[in-house]
Amino acid sequence: MTKLKAVYYVNQFYAGIGGEEKADVGLSVYTEKKGPAIGVEPLWNKEMEVVKVLVCGDNFINNDEKFAAVLPMIKEEILAAAPDVFVAGPAFNAGRYGVACAKICDYVKNKLGIPSVTGMWWENPAISMYVQNNYIVATTETASGMRKSLPKMAALALKLAKKEAIGPALEEGYLPTGHRYNEYHEKTGARRVTEILLDKLYKRPYRTEVPLRGFEQVPPAAKVEDMAHTVIALITTGGLVPVGNPDKLKQAFSISYGKYDMTNITTLNKGEYESIHGGYDTTDASNDPHRLIPLDAMRALEKEHKIEGIFPYFYTTCGVGTNVETSKAMGREIAEDLRKSGVQAAILTST
Repeated sequence: MTKLKAVYYVNQFYAGIGGEEKADVGLSVYTEKKGPAIGVEPLWNKEMEVVKVLVCGDNFINNDEKFAAVLPMIKEEILAAAPDVFVAGPAFNAGRYGVACAKICDYVKNKLGIPSVTGMWWENPAISMYVQNNYIVATTETASGMRKSLPKMAALALKLAKKEAIGPALEEGYLPTGHRYNEYHEKTGARRVTEILLDKLYKRPYRTEVPLRGFEQVPPAAKVEDMAHTVIALITTGGLVPVGNPDKLKQAFSISYGKYDMTNITTLNKGEYESIHGGYDTTDASNDPHRLIPLDAMRALEKEHKIEGIFPYFYTTCGVGTNVETSKAMGREIAEDLRKSGVQAAILTST
């Protein structure tokens, strides 16, 4: 019996090429298994094999010009392998890797007509960009859950390769796409909704047929009425720290923030500060720290008496992979600190 074929995509880290220092490497193609491709094949019980692995650095493939330039080669390599399915990741909560996986899966599925599947944490920024038209399996937040996440991806990939019917998201393990399909049910809609209502009233387990996504309502802050008498704080999630990262802030999945003194400082100089953020190319930010903490522009406004002053400390953390609850906790602590110090407004920069 002829085995089904899969082409796999991983980034430079999972291919064993290197970490952030290799994030700009271009396309590499391997016939030997790399990273998760090694672990996924046994899950297919000899029904399917990985015949080719494509590798790109996260920075490289997320650069639109470079991606467009390498796309013909990606297309050629994939079509030459004639795969039954294309698999990428899992990316977990790694932002650039998630976008890369979803981006290439979207191309393969919608341009080449080959089924594709990837996987990532539900808060990965790639979800909002690509989930509507792609199969993205829900994974754990970090790679520590690889053994839990990979079997779900493998199962869906095998069904896609076999051209089997794909069931609802809740059954198959992929994130809801927002598409709804009509199907036959032995009970009428009126009976089903009545049963759901009774289960809810009697506090029994139930499952809605039309789940609605919940959004937290965050009211906008009141406008600053008198800028000339306002002290402004500077905050960034871009990971700017004094050179050497003295407080050892994490590059990703942050659990803390730094607070650094700017008293009597007019500029943040290259060589004295650097960005340690693990989710983007930090070269430009480290070369010009004002891209993240605009102290130079704020000092000019202060000198012109357009603001009363600048809070003498800036706050910093790395906003990549940080879960929502941790972000809220850090935000509350910073806000409380600023309130106690009499700060009326803050500028928050991101990447």
